[in-house]
Amino acid sequence: MAGKTKKFLLIIITLITVFIIALAVLIKIYITPERIKAFLIPEAEKALSRKVDLGEISISLFKGIEVKDFAIKEADGKTDFIKCREFILKYKFLPLLSKQLIIDQVTLEYPEVRIVRGKDGKFNFDGIGKKDLPEGIEKSKSAVEAKGLPVSLVVSRILVKEARFTFIDLKKELPDLKGSLDIDTRIESAGKSELESQGSIKLKLDELTLNNQPRKNIKDISADVDYDISINLKSDSIRVRQADMKIQDIALSLSGDIINIKSSPEIVLAVVIPDTKLADLQNSLKPFADVKELDLSGMITADLKVSGKTNEINSINTDGTITLKNTGIVYQNVNATLDGDLKLKKQSVNINLIGTVDKNTAEIKGNISNYLKNQKINLNIYSKQLFLDELIPARAEKNKVSPEKSGTATGNADAEPVNLKLTAKGEVKIDSARYKGMTMSNFIMTYVFSNNKLEITKMTADAGKGNFSLNSIVDLSKRGYTYSLSADINSLHADEIINSMFPKAKDTVFGVITSNLKLKGAGTLPDNIKKNLDGNFDFDIKDGKITNVPIARNLSQLLNIKELETLNIKQGNGTVIIKNGIAKLNSILSSDDIIMDPKGNIGLNGDLDLAFDLKMSPNLTGNAMSSKVSQFIKNDEGWGIIPIKCPGTFAKPGCIPDPVKAGKQVIKKKTKELIDDLLNRDKNKKEGEAPQHKSDDPIDNLIKGIFN
Repeated sequence: MAGKTKKFLLIIITLITVFIIALAVLIKIYITPERIKAFLIPEAEKALSRKVDLGEISISLFKGIEVKDFAIKEADGKTDFIKCREFILKYKFLPLLSKQLIIDQVTLEYPEVRIVRGKDGKFNFDGIGKKDLPEGIEKSKSAVEAKGLPVSLVVSRILVKEARFTFIDLKKELPDLKGSLDIDTRIESAGKSELESQGSIKLKLDELTLNNQPRKNIKDISADVDYDISINLKSDSIRVRQADMKIQDIALSLSGDIINIKSSPEIVLAVVIPDTKLADLQNSLKPFADVKELDLSGMITADLKVSGKTNEINSINTDGTITLKNTGIVYQNVNATLDGDLKLKKQSVNINLIGTVDKNTAEIKGNISNYLKNQKINLNIYSKQLFLDELIPARAEKNKVSPEKSGTATGNADAEPVNLKLTAKGEVKIDSARYKGMTMSNFIMTYVFSNNKLEITKMTADAGKGNFSLNSIVDLSKRGYTYSLSADINSLHADEIINSMFPKAKDTVFGVITSNLKLKGAGTLPDNIKKNLDGNFDFDIKDGKITNVPIARNLSQLLNIKELETLNIKQGNGTVIIKNGIAKLNSILSSDDIIMDPKGNIGLNGDLDLAFDLKMSPNLTGNAMSSKVSQFIKNDEGWGIIPIKCPGTFAKPGCIPDPVKAGKQVIKKKTKELIDDLLNRDKNKKEGEAPQHKSDDPIDNLIKGIFN
């Protein structure tokens, strides 16, 4: 029994050996290097309209067909467009018996592709496939047509190992690329004109150079794709059953159709981005737009359908939803979260978000239409209560960039004009807001942005027992911009306005203020702002006081009257006209103890040139410590009148008595006393005669005529 088994095994081994030898002989007879070349070169050159080179070809029963130094030339027939060090064709044994060459696998090892876009906009592959063959390519019938290949050819799998590619744009409009590609794909016939393909692609961009100014080099970008598609050669279309992609750390999947691939590619694709960490998305986008001090957190999800022609970007429509889940945004002093969704319909986006910053919450609703070109934005914001101290922290002042270091303030040029192809409008409503002790309610602002002009058509709010309203326009289409503002302030507390808007002047001005203001100007550099500012306003203040300001301290020290450090104002009013960097003041302030009428110029750079008559009640003049002053300042009613000049700066005023006016007052007083003594009017008055009214006194009238 054992002997028979051995004989049987020996027969089997012998048959297999004979079969293998027969296959080897068949391969040597029917598939020779000469026949391969005779088939491939003419057919490839005819199909590509390019010269094709093949190096050494070897045929092995077990390894398959190996071709070395394969190359497709440029249009000049000399430079390599594509070259491959080696590719291998592995085939099945049994189909060879029926003269069928069914290739299991085609392997391309270390191929290289060089794509160039010329200055004329033409690519170096534009001539591929054209009927006019370049010089050196035979136009006669190919060897296949003449003799015929004695086998049928089917390819089921293609492997590309470390394919190197380079793209150079001499027009400097598209990014330059250098990278590598690995492909593992299976192709099966599903009919006369249909192919099925499944596989994977691994892409690595070693370097991506953005040619726009400034040039930017981005390195090490990776993308992986696993796909399952069907190709219809007759209808020139691809159906993507599934394509799972991972770009850097971001995953997404595609499915749908691509049609008219050769003539005018059109897509109808479903795009799904599963729950993705925004931190991963930020890391993926950092090479393209790295915003320093920005940190994102939370999740984003997208379920979209994208359709349109790929060569006509404005035809692309998107439908679906992008959802933000507890999205955190940390940037400098801002720590915010967003929740909600963006619903896309064709070329519009409906926005429904809730934003939170610390204790502040606001609803953000609206839409963006035609978002691919000439966007139209309608965005409304509503909040029940805002604490602006948290939104605008005090330390923001410390983080401000000085004019010398800011981008817009270096040199002597104002900001460049803006040319945005969008329009926007909307409304901001806040039930209650608080900022540095100032409480506002019923805040409403409506805005419009069109033709690069931002117009605040209305801004109103209540504050305490008062209210304010304003409107303004900023024209961004001109260098340095131009702007105008009109405001009405009705019975607002001056201390709340000053403390919140001008923190350096905190606790200096108090009282109820009413004002009408009109301003216009241009420029973004500080000097240009001051030079171009033009406007006027009037003001009325009641039950107020001015304290802890340099002018008041200076007056107090000059006259040795401590009470002047705080100027109580029972009633005050005035006007200010601003032009050429100077504010011209004309005002009068009064209380039970003082009356003053400041007039003159206040430079927007801080220069001061004021003059006024300071009138003080007997309560104050009695406290005057300087005998040289006190003997001349009092009038008949006991009020002191001192003409004051205030040159210097607002921070360091140099208030002094006006010598000219003071001299006139002294001479006037002494002359009147001298004439009174000479005439001895009091002694000569008739007994019982009523005293003359002061204004009817001929002596007074004479003195006024001389010295006024």
